[in-house]
Amino acid sequence: MKISCVVDNRAGFKSNLYAEHGFSLLVKNENQNIMMDTGKTVPVLKHNMDFLGIKSVDSVIISHGHNDHTGGVSILRDMGAQFFIHPQTLTPKYGLDSAEPRYIGFPKNIPPETLKLNYITETTQIKPEMWIFNHTENYCDFETIPDYMVIKDEDKFLKDKFKDELNLVIKTDKGLVVLSGCAHQGMVNILYSAREYFQDEIYAVIGGSHLAQSTPQRIEKTVKAFKNINPEIIALGHCTGFEALCTFAREFKDKFIPLESGAEITL
Repeated sequence: MKISCVVDNRAGFKSNLYAEHGFSLLVKNENQNIMMDTGKTVPVLKHNMDFLGIKSVDSVIISHGHNDHTGGVSILRDMGAQFFIHPQTLTPKYGLDSAEPRYIGFPKNIPPETLKLNYITETTQIKPEMWIFNHTENYCDFETIPDYMVIKDEDKFLKDKFKDELNLVIKTDKGLVVLSGCAHQGMVNILYSAREYFQDEIYAVIGGSHLAQSTPQRIEKTVKAFKNINPEIIALGHCTGFEALCTFAREFKDKFIPLESGAEITL
């Protein structure tokens, strides 16, 4: 099994791949391509897919409804892929971190009825040894969701609790492989929840961890929890943030892989 980072915030200086504030992973398993998230814009996703030789995608898992994970949906729709999303992924999402409310939700130009949608509201097995995981419990008081991230309910803004957040869990002989889009509910919460739910140890963690703009104290507590969980592979990127990436690289050395567009992990 090979997991490729199709879109990330970073790309190598000598790379022909594009970077943007967006995220997309591809899981190649036997003869099937499963994509998690679609980046922020169509041009970047299309360029990187073309350069990486990705000609078909069977299924797409949308981790949550933010536009930096859903911007390239139309490409996969036109390929005929089926989509796995939580119903609340389509709820209007806004950021209240500027003078005016900033729309950051699912693309308004994509009618949901044009997609082959499978709604996921609980942990669901989609392939042998592969689950969409939607069972995150709150284990850590230091993993909080920023107040500026909201959903719109009629004329009211409500704090987004990210009930739409989906993660992908793959069972292997070495333990669980956990793929996360942004981990808004907390990466440590997700990992403890997956370990408890599946009664297995965590072998690999791949994706975004939403530690950008976090306090040094939260980063330190996250690192301490990771040392307790003790995965063999830690591949983080997107919303993890430069300071957290540097801390993980220093603390975990060869176990740590900084994600960037084009990065590959073979399991």
